[in-house]
Amino acid sequence: MGRVKLQIKRIENTTNRQVTFSKRRNGIIKKAYELSVLCDVDVALIMFSPSGRLSLFSGNKSIEEILGRYVNLPEHERGRDLCGVNIAMIDVGVCWLATMRPYMKA
Repeated sequence: MGRVKLQIKRIENTTNRQVTFSKRRNGIIKKAYELSVLCDVDVALIMFSPSGRLSLFSGNKSIEEILGRYVNLPEHERGRDLCGVNIAMIDVGVCWLATMRPYMKA
């Protein structure tokens, strides 16, 4: 017997939303790790929990290196934009991340 298809919509209950995020965060980090190892690619994940807590993942290289590499690509090599994300904002994020990294918990 198959599983019931989960309707993808915002979870209204705050506690349930946080629990779901925590469980799925581990799953997406595992998938990102597997992708980075199997395909020898650079992967960076930056996520904020519903409560605002920062979660970071990167494979062999730091997030700063990976995002810096993207920012330094010529415009024509970037391909499509990151769903409308302003590249200047990524640059600001890299600077912020480099500044705040010493104060973050592992």
